[in-house]
Amino acid sequence: MPNKIQMFHAVGVALIGLLGIGCNNSTGRPLDPGKPIVIQFLYDGVPIPEGETDLSDMGGGTPLTPNGEAIFDHVPFGTYRVVLHPKANLTEVIPPETPPERSAVKRPPKSLIPPKFRDEQTTPLQIEVTEGDADRFEFDLKN
Repeated sequence: MPNKIQMFHAVGVALIGLLGIGCNNSTGRPLDPGKPIVIQFLYDGVPIPEGETDLSDMGGGTPLTPNGEAIFDHVPFGTYRVVLHPKANLTEVIPPETPPERSAVKRPPKSLIPPKFRDEQTTPLQIEVTEGDADRFEFDLKN
């Protein structure tokens, strides 16, 4: 038969476990109601393989997979403007092997992401995350 200290310890561990259910692991706060979503970005039907996407008022960013998908583990229900940023590759701007006196700024390769999609004020992309609707969105940036 367990003694009082063992019983107290077991009850304490159980309570801590129950308090953690439904909480955001990084902050310990309960998550707002929401769900995981996937957004795929295409250009003329071809996946955009590099970049990062942001949702308005969410902070942070999610990198694109080689299939052009941004995978979000949890997005609270609501309406969001979608912003897509090209991947910056600084070695294509100024090659490291070029001596400073001879460095010429090269233009990075043209991004498949038109400028209007890179700013929250100008992006026409918008999603609405609701309980019963889609959890997958697709945007073709050429159309």
